[in-house]
Amino acid sequence: MTPFKRTIAAWAVLACCATTAAQTPLQQLEGEYTLASSTTAPAGNWIYTQAHVSIRQLDDRHALILLACEWKREPKAACGDYYHVQARDGGVYLQDMNTEALRLYFDPASRALTLIARGADASASVRRDVFLPTGRLPDDPALGRRLKRAQSNADNKDNVRVFGHHSKRAYEKNRIAFQNPPLQ
Repeated sequence: MTPFKRTIAAWAVLACCATTAAQTPLQQLEGEYTLASSTTAPAGNWIYTQAHVSIRQLDDRHALILLACEWKREPKAACGDYYHVQARDGGVYLQDMNTEALRLYFDPASRALTLIARGADASASVRRDVFLPTGRLPDDPALGRRLKRAQSNADNKDNVRVFGHHSKRAYEKNRIAFQNPPLQ
């Protein structure tokens, strides 16, 4: 490689890192992700055969994570969920409600999103799902319907009435871990 090409390559890497560093944590998370792998330890059927995550920014401090999935054991069963997140104190926190057994990890360099969920089964299994950015909504019609259902549930007026607006909820216990942060 010539010195000129090395210089161009170095500038390209620095520009990429500077762009990522300039984005807020919510902007880094925002996007469409497709399932790359789903595993459990110990091995079991509590895995996804396909899944999609959509992260949408709601305002400057909040985002919504939508999950549409298909279980290996029961492909026709409704599978999906939604979570609100809040950016503050230099980090992003998952809602405290119904997230005790869930951990999220995000690698800004590869944009890989990892969800780790502890099971309530007798073997105390742990499921690890890795999602990679796709840039588009799911092609599978069932996943598309499940994604719309998750959005509908998040917007449901009864949920807002019972649990309060997402800006009024607690975001204290479960921080999304950003791994391999870009150089600043």
